[in-house]
Amino acid sequence: MTDPHPRLPGVGPVGPYAFVFWNDDLDDAGVVAQLQEISEAGFVGVTLSARVGLSRRVGYLTDEFLRLVRVAVDECARLGLAVMLYDEASYPSGSANGAVVARDPASAARCLVPVTHDVEVPAGAPSDDPADAGYWRPALGRDLDARLLAVVGRRSDGAGGVVGDDDAVLLPVRMPGLVRLDLPPGAWRVTAVFDAASGGTIRGAHAEQDDGSALAPPAADLLNPDAVAAFLELTHDAYAAALGEHLGTTVVAMFTDEPFLLGRGHRPLARPYTPGLEAEVAAALEIDVADVLHRLPELWDGEGTRPGGTDPDATGFVRDWDDAVRARLHRVYYDAQAAWCAAHGLALTGHPAEPDDLATAARLHWPGQDTVWRWVLPGDDAATSGIDGPESTAPKVAASAARARGGVPAVTEVLGAYGWRLSLDEARWLLDWYLSRGVTTPVLHAFFSSVRGGRAFESEPDLGRWNSWWPHLPPLVGYVRRVAQLLDGAPPVWPVGLLSRPDAAPSGPVVRALLEAQVDFGYVDRDDERAAAGYVVLLDPDDVPDAAALDVVRLKERLRAAGAPVVDAEPAAPDLRAVVLSDGAGYVAFHEGEAPIRTWLRLPSVPDDACWWDPFTDTRHAVERDDHGRVLLELERRRTLALVPAVGHPVAPVGPAAGHRLEVTGWRGTVERVLGDPDAFADDPPAVVPAHVGLGDWTRVPGLRRLSGSVRYSAEVDVPDGAGAARLELGVVGEAATVSVDGVVVGHAPSAPYVVDLGMLAPGTRTLDVLVSNSAANYYEGDRRPSGLVGPVALTW
Repeated sequence: MTDPHPRLPGVGPVGPYAFVFWNDDLDDAGVVAQLQEISEAGFVGVTLSARVGLSRRVGYLTDEFLRLVRVAVDECARLGLAVMLYDEASYPSGSANGAVVARDPASAARCLVPVTHDVEVPAGAPSDDPADAGYWRPALGRDLDARLLAVVGRRSDGAGGVVGDDDAVLLPVRMPGLVRLDLPPGAWRVTAVFDAASGGTIRGAHAEQDDGSALAPPAADLLNPDAVAAFLELTHDAYAAALGEHLGTTVVAMFTDEPFLLGRGHRPLARPYTPGLEAEVAAALEIDVADVLHRLPELWDGEGTRPGGTDPDATGFVRDWDDAVRARLHRVYYDAQAAWCAAHGLALTGHPAEPDDLATAARLHWPGQDTVWRWVLPGDDAATSGIDGPESTAPKVAASAARARGGVPAVTEVLGAYGWRLSLDEARWLLDWYLSRGVTTPVLHAFFSSVRGGRAFESEPDLGRWNSWWPHLPPLVGYVRRVAQLLDGAPPVWPVGLLSRPDAAPSGPVVRALLEAQVDFGYVDRDDERAAAGYVVLLDPDDVPDAAALDVVRLKERLRAAGAPVVDAEPAAPDLRAVVLSDGAGYVAFHEGEAPIRTWLRLPSVPDDACWWDPFTDTRHAVERDDHGRVLLELERRRTLALVPAVGHPVAPVGPAAGHRLEVTGWRGTVERVLGDPDAFADDPPAVVPAHVGLGDWTRVPGLRRLSGSVRYSAEVDVPDGAGAARLELGVVGEAATVSVDGVVVGHAPSAPYVVDLGMLAPGTRTLDVLVSNSAANYYEGDRRPSGLVGPVALTW
């Protein structure tokens, strides 16, 4: 399918955006204050979203709401933050919080649903007397607006199964909705297919509009051009009128969120539909419409279908129908959105409903995907490992679609609904998972305006002021920004293309084998000839169904022979994700496992002035090479190093391992920041909150069991002459730390190993401060996750 719309250049900055939830009663001061906090944390932009809990006083798309949007965008312009506008109240997109259907009830989401009737036609029937055939009046409850589209009889095995479709009979419908069962003798299953409103809704902007509520906004028909035009008028045009000159400057994109054809909570057995779709299928297959109607019951023959549209395992007529649904969604919804955005100088971004839907992601100017609900986690669990299953394809789907569009930014919505148990350790791993696969614009979900009442448990966690580890997030944001800009400036080289169905990118053993051998790849849509450009080797996963069938050694030989850059790790390092930067800009090494990596890298070329750059600490150290030209890589868990030219930066020499160790004692901790009411932290019966704590898990201290917040620990240490460059080993920490020496912040440790380089220490008495923040789950969920500076703490040099 060709894309009729222009491919916009990357008009906005790459790097981390903050997904801002407007979920309570808002005022100018609160909106501005939150944006200032986000700017100070190092984000390059924000995504502004009305969310469940927005007050009725503010409303959605009201004059007051749009005024506040203008206030926010004006402030973002002053702060230098880019803005993505969000095109819906909560999600899924396309309904304008129900206003599309309120304007025209015929614009509600439609579906096909079956009603079945088993018939046993005796031998000798039907006779010449029409009355002998019998009648059936199929009905879809008391749905007054349901339309009987087709009634088809198929041979049955008498036990609820269908024997075949070769002799299916399309039965005529007579007024007032009667079907004459004019069928040959035998057992038959008669299926009446109705066109009806899906009954699906979206999550609205206000507390009383959530899932399951009678006031939840009805979903619009995204296959209906008139409904989509109304959506654009109600939402996009309202933003354009309110923001004017900011469009295409401060406002860089419009974010559309997993448009879902049926809506949430739709009828059982519903399949997406809009009037006239059967004619499109007939035209695509070059058959009569009657032939399509004959086959409609096949839509419900398979198990495990995706109710929202494309079933990746579908074949035959079901595949043809799903392809027609997807093609119409692209044309009617995505292309209309893209055209509006292009006309207003914006990029269309966001993500489709399914993580492996490559073709739909490619309809976005900035293709995107999302990873939420703890679907992917660090560890070896095959279901969540980030290598197996449809969810594992999300980063490469977004990045591959972006590559096919000419190298535009690739976007992800990430960290949402991971719960208050989300740790910075997990967050770092997830962000690296996306960065290592080529995604440069993560939208961090989310920054709540409020956690009042149940708002604290709506797609939690908050990543901002309502989270205990908020003081430690800015260093991670800065790291993501630096890596994203590096990858954007020198896009990774992907020598291998994995052929993919448009709607089901492959995962599993072949992907694992490539990643663990440091062979980078992209997905190539089989239906898009342009997408194959730039790949040296194209692999068809259907030809290599398991890792044993993929000869990685021979594949690397083919790549070398073709002049493609190849990375070898000796010894093998399956947890290493090695990225080759284009134009000889260097390499990036991500660690996706748990144990430290120590290996020698055989690289295509290493400049004489190359150094290892740690983008988290923004420090550089020298490269160690052996007699074979290999480069030593030593990488701790949750660490990233880039091999890049030094370009005038100071480079620390490769030094010997620490030969001296001094245990630091006498720590005195003071509670500095708490979530919620401090009285709530006391045990039951209440205990006095202590003025000071020492090393150890503070959840074991009476009065602090449920404390979520930060404690500042201080101790003095006598640094001997000649100590020079030193490190502070914090031991066990629950769960993020920031270290200062004599009042100056020198490093951050958001995850294990909790070790911070202190730099050159002057001899004498030095004051060490360690700010430790624990998990917010202790406060919000009553957990007892280890908290505080547990230690032991030692100074090494």
